[in-house]
Amino acid sequence: AVLTPGDQALPPLVEVSLKLGTTKEEIRMVKPPSVDELWSWYEMTGNMDADPSWAKNWETAMSFATAIAERSNTDVPNLKSKRVLEVGSGLGLVGIAAAKCAGADSVIFSDREPLAIHCALSSAAVSGMSIVPVPDLSLKRDGAGACAGCLFDWSEPQALAAEIDVVLGADCLYDPATAALLAKCCADLVAKTKGVVCIAEPKKERAIGCRAAFLDACTAAGATTRIVSLPKASSIHPPTGLVVAS
Repeated sequence: AVLTPGDQALPPLVEVSLKLGTTKEEIRMVKPPSVDELWSWYEMTGNMDADPSWAKNWETAMSFATAIAERSNTDVPNLKSKRVLEVGSGLGLVGIAAAKCAGADSVIFSDREPLAIHCALSSAAVSGMSIVPVPDLSLKRDGAGACAGCLFDWSEPQALAAEIDVVLGADCLYDPATAALLAKCCADLVAKTKGVVCIAEPKKERAIGCRAAFLDACTAAGATTRIVSLPKASSIHPPTGLVVAS
């Protein structure tokens, strides 16, 4: 369904529904129709430095979200009652799967793109999640897990008014120059709770050296790391690896 054709404030947005793997839960997503249409809107509004890649549910995110939703893969941590942050969330599919299908207590969508957070929170709302400010995530609630959003750039991280048990991410390792910064940022987020970091990436790196830089930085931060395989979300998807640091 078309929600808006786009204007000066918002890009074209549609609502689509999807189911992950064998789960019966329906997730409703608010998103731009395509990466190309989002880029056209950026051009129209003069935002030529913007990155439209967040407009798509990428294959790696689909595979990771499916593994979270099905809860059958022992390499994916149990998210029941956990306080989760999705780093570089984009459309927020991984975080929504954690909140709606895996029983996470709360999920924070974090991204440097405000419109991505807008879409992630809109999707969480229409999928049945409650939306609250980050400081209110600690309040006791009944029913569905709560979701919040925050602007967050791991190259310039800031303190959050919330404790995090698990950091999730997908398709975040695309620049060797910032991979170590991402690792340090994730380590800092879970330092107080001694939590877990799980970053899903294509097994075939998009930029050679990203994974090694991330792993080296995790080790330097005192974490134990391992790489495991995730099942494909569909036969057309490329193989996905999950980096787990704890």
